Amino acid sequence: MPEARSRFIKIILVLASLAMLFFIPTREFLKITFFMGIPFLLFYSFMGKQRRYSILWILSGILVLGVLIMYGNLIIHLPDRIEVREIIKEGGTLVAEGKYDAAIDKYQQLEKLGQKEKMEEKIANARLEKKAQQQLEMAQQKMDAGDKEAAREIIKKIPSSTRAAVKARKLRSELGL
Repeated sequence: MPEARSRFIKIILVLASLAMLFFIPTREFLKITFFMGIPFLLFYSFMGKQRRYSILWILSGILVLGVLIMYGNLIIHLPDRIEVREIIKEGGTLVAEGKYDAAIDKYQQLEKLGQKEKMEEKIANARLEKKAQQQLEMAQQKMDAGDKEAAREIIKKIPSSTRAAVKARKLRSELGL
């Protein structure tokens, strides 16, 4: 009976560990630890092979200390980076759903986290998507009204880098462009 319970607990722990990999903070922590752990182990093992207080030993010690400081800095800023990613992810979802104004409001939260450039870039992209969607709707209205020439002109102005451009290609094929 205790062996079955032990096996059950191990299975639960393994499943919980795997489930945590889908949690963004856990993935970010593991990524930072892995990427900073490799140089730390390299420098620390090199330091251990050197004669104490030699130039190479001191240099290795400084490098180990540098890696530890960088690791600490990355860990301290980890919550902010995670929050930035969440805001960008949620904003991207809103843009994909066509809720451009809500996405812009979401992206404006980036400024509070010191990400003004990223905020401006994401807001500009959301505005471009909004404008392209409006142009697409206008082209569809012109096409439904029978004004195919005006619809062609509007479709030509839709930027190819937008989501609306995919639908615009379908309209182009209907118009014979």
